[in-house]
Amino acid sequence: MVHQLHRIGGYTVKVVDDIETIALGVESCLPGVIERWAERRLRELPEGEAGALSRKMGRLVEVFVEFLRSPETVETFSLGGRTRGLVREVATAQYGNGRDAVGVIEDFATLRRVLWESVERELDFSGFGGDVVARFFVKLMQASDWVTHAALEEFDVMVRREMEEAMGRAAATDLLTGLPDRDLFGRLLLPRAVGDNERLSVVVFDLAGLSEVVAAGEVERARDAVRALAETVQRVVPEGAVCARFGDDEISALLPGVGAEEAYGIAENVVARMGGMQVGLQVDAGIAEYPTHAGEPGALLNEALKALNMAKRMGGGGIVAARSRT
Repeated sequence: MVHQLHRIGGYTVKVVDDIETIALGVESCLPGVIERWAERRLRELPEGEAGALSRKMGRLVEVFVEFLRSPETVETFSLGGRTRGLVREVATAQYGNGRDAVGVIEDFATLRRVLWESVERELDFSGFGGDVVARFFVKLMQASDWVTHAALEEFDVMVRREMEEAMGRAAATDLLTGLPDRDLFGRLLLPRAVGDNERLSVVVFDLAGLSEVVAAGEVERARDAVRALAETVQRVVPEGAVCARFGDDEISALLPGVGAEEAYGIAENVVARMGGMQVGLQVDAGIAEYPTHAGEPGALLNEALKALNMAKRMGGGGIVAARSRT
């Protein structure tokens, strides 16, 4: 293969083929590409957010250079998943900066235009073979299309997730206590907490005999008792805990970073306070700790409920922690 001399970025360099020449040209003009892209697309953003998104776009161009040098196609080029991960980062930043789907498309279309304009100024394409120029242009278009499509997929996932969570929060809030309901607790809050914490406990409190109070027509007394339990649990649990209305006569508490022993003390405090009130109903509690008693959200909740059922059989005012896994 014949070595050639080319002027790139003000320097004369020796390269082994035309594709490498173009790759070096893209690298040489990268700072200018990102600067011009930012001028066109980031004028409305604060400096810190604009700088973060610009750096991510710069990393995308660096990946494109690797793609240009690679013999792989756009379908097989992944860098071990790093490409998709980077696109996810970019889409997350775009979403966080208020882009809509049209803005996402225009971000990548502008990047492609600026890159092409910059490389065209940097290099004299008349000195390259037609097949080399075609390869560069085709790879640029393929990469741009793939990145845009992948970013829109990630963007759509984030939009739908936020909509679902917002709708869930609006629809799944208990009107009596103002707390999340059982569905929101089990479907969203508990799985998220398990994913974010190495250790946590769930305590489910039950108002013993509440159904009999309702059956006797003392609806307002039952409502007062539920509100009293909810308020008491919220006062006693530590900062960072999450409470929910778990059923007609139950209030649950999610305690990040808290083990079963400490959760037991919290439950004793709640039971004692409720005993001193005029609601006339005893409180039982079931406790389960992650990962000691269960390794995933559904099983953890089941263990807490099993412990609660055992506490109820003790005759009122009982507190039971789940058994450790063997």
